[in-house]
Amino acid sequence: MHEPDISRWTLIRDMFVFQVKLAMDAVRDLLLSPLSIICGLVDIFKGNSLSKSYFHRLMALGQQSDSWLNLFGNHTYDSSKAAENSNDIGSPKAKAEVSVDQLFSQVESLLKEQHGKGGLTASAKTTIDRYLNKIVEKKDSELPK
Repeated sequence: MHEPDISRWTLIRDMFVFQVKLAMDAVRDLLLSPLSIICGLVDIFKGNSLSKSYFHRLMALGQQSDSWLNLFGNHTYDSSKAAENSNDIGSPKAKAEVSVDQLFSQVESLLKEQHGKGGLTASAKTTIDRYLNKIVEKKDSELPK
């Protein structure tokens, strides 16, 4: 069975989204590391119980941010599902379900809309496609036959 080819733009989008998610994860880790030490020390000195533990609340927040980032999750997000949820972003249900993938999907929808209107994104895409095609053609012509 033949596996379908991935489009150049899908791969570029997936790589971009992954890099942004990695950067967000790194910033989160840089913030959580000292905060976890501070929270843990406060809990030790105050003798906080499990229900009042700042450290465990921070761990719960970290777990929520893991889910929100979905770092290694499916990058090809269903934009129709995101469009449904984008109308309800202020609702409590949507707040729990909004993720980085959905935010990227909304941005992608806006860019596609601009592209459809022939705006700046259409000319930029055409220019980038032309340069990428030249690079591929040059590389193919350099290969030994």
